[in-house]
Amino acid sequence: MANDPELKQVIADARRWVEQERAWGESLYATAQPVPSRASPPPPLPSGEGPATRVAGGEAKTKSLQALYDQYNACTRCPLGTSRLKFVFGVGNADAEVLLIGEGPGYQEDHKGEPFVGRSGQLLDKMLEAIGFSRKTVYIANIVKCHPMVNPQTPEEHGNDRPPTPLEAETCSPILQQQIAVIRPRIILTLGSPATKALLGTQEGISKIRGKLVPMPMTYFKVKLEETDLFEKKVKEGAFSGLTAEQRAPLEKIQVLPTYHPAALLRNPNLKKDAWEDLKLLRDALRKPA
Repeated sequence: MANDPELKQVIADARRWVEQERAWGESLYATAQPVPSRASPPPPLPSGEGPATRVAGGEAKTKSLQALYDQYNACTRCPLGTSRLKFVFGVGNADAEVLLIGEGPGYQEDHKGEPFVGRSGQLLDKMLEAIGFSRKTVYIANIVKCHPMVNPQTPEEHGNDRPPTPLEAETCSPILQQQIAVIRPRIILTLGSPATKALLGTQEGISKIRGKLVPMPMTYFKVKLEETDLFEKKVKEGAFSGLTAEQRAPLEKIQVLPTYHPAALLRNPNLKKDAWEDLKLLRDALRKPA
């Protein structure tokens, strides 16, 4: 019995489930105070990069992101911009090693102007805390900055959310491209299929490609729509979107880790164990030297 492979697998799954539940708390739907993290703290700064250097770099990146927000917060380049309540740019540490990217703002985010503030956001906060992070130590954004609605005429209606279309994601991509170029994270955690497909240019479902670190494809930073670029200038299709060679070089080092969207975990708690494995992979990858 002790050598039964199926029994060993059951025991391993049970241990993993207990570990995950201890880290995330007893209930996915809990809205009480966050469960204290049982994970190790984030890795130390790489040698040769002291706190003063990181602070100075973070301040410059914060200013760059603010300038980008000022440039685009009144954007109406696609119909989403005419029906939104608030422009949801992003939140977090401008000098973060981890950039989380979701699909788009929902009802709560549209009203508050911050990504992931509803039930999915509460779960995301617990997921981050379980591996020693918070929305103050990572950066969180979406592939579109305005609320995609089933009926744009009723923005005050609950349950009016939908995923962004590929065209909406492409139209909005210059903003996210520049956010990535400014932040220069080590790892991008894509949350769900729409974000993963947009960044990786794949049609594979999230269940097939999650849980693996892959290089950030530089093709994401190329113009696919004739007049789309970061600075509203006409750019030839296939050119890089306003990014210089110096800006592009560090982007080639970024890795992308696809995982499930927190909303999917709320709908199907059975996905939690795979999502927990993805989070541990993220944590362990960041502990290695850059």
